[in-house]
Amino acid sequence: MIIRSSELAKINLKEIQFYLLYGENEGHKKEVIEEKFKKTYTNNIYIYDELEILQNEEKFFSTILTKSFFENEKLVIISRTTDKINKIIAEMLERTIEDLVVVLNSGNLEKKSKLRSFFEKNKKTVCIPFYEDNNQTLSAIINGFFRDKKIPISQQLINLITQRCRGDRQNLKSELEKIESFVKNKNKISLE
Repeated sequence: MIIRSSELAKINLKEIQFYLLYGENEGHKKEVIEEKFKKTYTNNIYIYDELEILQNEEKFFSTILTKSFFENEKLVIISRTTDKINKIIAEMLERTIEDLVVVLNSGNLEKKSKLRSFFEKNKKTVCIPFYEDNNQTLSAIINGFFRDKKIPISQQLINLITQRCRGDRQNLKSELEKIESFVKNKNKISLE
């Protein structure tokens, strides 16, 4: 099934096991993986590159099928996925592996992509496209950041920060971290 990235909060992550995150917005995908998946499944996180799995399928299946006494749930994150992993994902779905969540992080996938088509049509999987951020989206993130920190900001400064990040959410996050650090240091100096 296809959902928007903004609708991810409505989904119970424990109900669906397979997620395909695709598109050009690496910063937004990284944010979703960190905030939604890694915070939910904190103990057993396995991170792979598609090539690692394709080169050693047996080892991969051994890792995900083996369940120790102390493991409840496993989160498997597979980066740089392409249509080549489609067969492995289909096999994992057939086996109905309990207590396993798989997140595929892919670049831009064409409409005719087998992987994308598989995830869009299957009711047991979720497909989430991540489109490039526009200035309006980035401005909303900036406004929210300053509102949360209770720091007044002008529209000119918001526009300047938006331009500096050049449409990239990761750059924006870096800029906002610099500003937050500056504000904290400024407050420390004024308290001393």
